[in-house]
Amino acid sequence: MRFLISDPNQRLTGKSPYARSVYFLLIYSLLCLKTLFATELFVHNMHGKDSNCGSKDEPFATIQHAVKLAQPGDQITLLPPRAVYRQSVTLHNKSDLTIEGNLVTLEGADPLPQTGWEDLGNDLSRRQLPRTIYDRHLLIVDDVTERMGRTQSANAPAFPKPEELIEGQFCYENIDEKQGWLYVKGSIRNLEWAVRPNGVATGGKTERITIRNLSARHFLNDGFNVHGQTTGFHCHTIQGYDCFDEGFSAHDDCECVIQRGDFWGNENGIADVNRAITTYEECLFYGNVHVDVMLVGERHVLKDCCIINQTEATALSAGPREVRTGEPFQLTMTDVSIIGKQKNPARARINGGLLKMQDCRFENVELNTLGAEVVE
Repeated sequence: MRFLISDPNQRLTGKSPYARSVYFLLIYSLLCLKTLFATELFVHNMHGKDSNCGSKDEPFATIQHAVKLAQPGDQITLLPPRAVYRQSVTLHNKSDLTIEGNLVTLEGADPLPQTGWEDLGNDLSRRQLPRTIYDRHLLIVDDVTERMGRTQSANAPAFPKPEELIEGQFCYENIDEKQGWLYVKGSIRNLEWAVRPNGVATGGKTERITIRNLSARHFLNDGFNVHGQTTGFHCHTIQGYDCFDEGFSAHDDCECVIQRGDFWGNENGIADVNRAITTYEECLFYGNVHVDVMLVGERHVLKDCCIINQTEATALSAGPREVRTGEPFQLTMTDVSIIGKQKNPARARINGGLLKMQDCRFENVELNTLGAEVVE
């Protein structure tokens, strides 16, 4: 049976109860049909082909291709479990989609070959490489990330000169608009070079996305970069680590819930800005460069979370970044622990807005609320 509705957005005010019942029955039926015909699409990074049909026996090769073909209600499952995918994925104007990561790690770096290097003597080598996005640079040496102290801040230190490098260090010098020299001091075995901007990115109007059991590391921007009007973005058991900027970052008009997330080794563990509304439950933040937890969006919740401040980073930085109309900035913290170092207390500051706290524990922490309205 085919129903013709001339204006599906027309208000039902003034219509008969029968007309309203038929309308809502139709909507409910369409939602049920969408769920009934939902498909599970499979991706396999070693044995898949994007020319396949996407079944478990004939999986796709890339997550992005699966996302392109996915319809509302579908699930994308990554195989094999715990694999490393040298891929990224963008969700733009997608809705009602689940990505089951199967503990896969999205990898932002590619291996550097041992051939093609110029030996400069004194254990110093160099090779030409394309300039990276934002001119950001991450070298992974034997699985250890080296950023040479550089951050996305304008105050980031310059690279040392090639002759000043010590064992395991690197520097990069631009040649022209497209190419540059990578200098490495020491072994050129087991090196990886970050080339991809984001692990998971969203944009446009994206609704009701679920991501489970997925990690993102070594990206030149964020592990999880949420933009646009993204609502109902739900992540469960994720990790964002060793990225040049953030492990997770929500922007614009985004609403996100993150459960059981770990974020470490980034410029900022997380950084939610603009009008973002975010909730973090059972999450762990530690070992970041600038800020472990930055919340300067609209409304944020930390519940049953732990911030272990191990570096010179600020443990928590929150508050309104701009003057707002309407509801004030709000941060709710329930069962949150912030643990600082013994000799150098962790810094936690909330510079305005409304702060609600319940059953929180601070150990070796300098807490500064800077005029925020505090409710306990």
